[in-house]
Amino acid sequence: MPRPAKGPRVYFNRSEGTYIIRDGAYAKRTGCGEGDRDGADRALGAYLAEKFRPAVRQSNLTQIPVAEVLTAYGREHAPSVRAPATIGYAIAALVPWWGDRTLADVRKETCKAYTAARGKTVKPGTIRRELGVLGAAINHWHEEHGPLESVPIVTLPEKSGGRIRWLTRQEAALLLAGALGFYRAFSSDIATRRVSHRWERYAGGINRHLARFILLGLYSGTRRGAMLDLQWMPSITGGWVDLERGVLHRSAIEEAQTKKRKPPARLGRKILAHLARWKRIDEAERDRAAAAAGESVNGWIYIVTWKGRGVSSVRTSWEAAVELAWLDRDVTPHVLRHTRATWMMQQSIDMWEASGSLGMSVKTLEDVYGHHHPDFQKNAAEV
Repeated sequence: MPRPAKGPRVYFNRSEGTYIIRDGAYAKRTGCGEGDRDGADRALGAYLAEKFRPAVRQSNLTQIPVAEVLTAYGREHAPSVRAPATIGYAIAALVPWWGDRTLADVRKETCKAYTAARGKTVKPGTIRRELGVLGAAINHWHEEHGPLESVPIVTLPEKSGGRIRWLTRQEAALLLAGALGFYRAFSSDIATRRVSHRWERYAGGINRHLARFILLGLYSGTRRGAMLDLQWMPSITGGWVDLERGVLHRSAIEEAQTKKRKPPARLGRKILAHLARWKRIDEAERDRAAAAAGESVNGWIYIVTWKGRGVSSVRTSWEAAVELAWLDRDVTPHVLRHTRATWMMQQSIDMWEASGSLGMSVKTLEDVYGHHHPDFQKNAAEV
C-alpha cells in the first residue's frame, strides 16, 4: 500500500546549504540559508498561495470547492499572522482529503470521517488544529467573498482529557543538563543487581541556545514563540528584556494584542543574573566577529541565539535534550509554561499576581492549575 503524500513542506538540504520546498516530485529552492527558517516558511506560504488560486466566487455551497476556500484563506489571511507556515501546513493536510468536496459536503458526518482517516497517522490535537483552520477559512470566505447561503459548521474531535504534564525540580535539572550535553550512563552490578550511574557528556548534544530557552521558560512561563522573538533591545519584531528595571516585555513595540496575551512580567534575581551573563557573552561574541571582519556586524540581538542569529524552532535540540535526560515524549516546549504555573501554585502565589505574570486569566489558572495550591479545598476536606 503506497504511503500517503505528505503535502508541500520545507526541508534543509545540507549539501546545498539552503532550504528547499518539496511537493511530491517537485522541488523548489527558497534561497534561504540554514539560519533563515522564518524566510523558508514564508516562501512555503507564498508557494501554497500561488499553487491554489481561487477561480470563482459564489454563495451557493454546492458550487464552491473546499480547496478554493482554503486557498483564499491562505493567500489573503495567512500572510498577516506571525507564523503563516502553520496555516500552510494545515491547508496542505486538508486539501488531499477535502479538495474534491464542496462546502455543501462540510457536515458533522464528513468531519468525523476526516478525523478517522487522519487519526491513523496524527494525534487528535493536530486534527483539531487542522479542522480549526478549515472553520476559519469558511468564515473568512463568508466575510470576504460571501455572504454564503448558510455557513457550514465544522465539527472538531473532542479535546484530550489527559493530565497537564509539568516538570519536577529534578526533571527540570535533568532537562537543562541534557541541553548542555550531559547524560547519566546507567550500569548494573551482576552480583548485587545494584543500579548505579555516572555522568558523561555528549559533545554533539551541547545546545547552549536551548539552555537559555529552558531557563527563560521555567522562570517566566512565556510561550515558545514569544521567547524565540525576545531581543536585548526594544524592537518592532519581538519582545525585549529591560535588565535595568528587571522587566520582561513579551510584546513588540506597537504590537496588536490577541487572545494569546503577552503582558510584561517582572523577573526574579536568578533569571536576571543569567540574562546579564548572557548579554555579556553576546556582546563579546559580536565584538570578536566585528574585529575579525574589520567592520561592525549585525548579530547576537536575540536572547535565544545560535551562531549569532535568532532561531525559529528548537524542535531538534529539544528532542535531543529530552532523550539525554531520559524523559518521556510528553515533555514538549509548552511543558515549561505548565511547569511555571504549577510551581507558582505549589508556592501559594496569589492567583491574581500569578495570572498577571503568566499572561492568562485567573479562571484558567484556577481551573487548570488550582488543585496544586496548598489551600485547594482545604476547608471542604475537613467537614
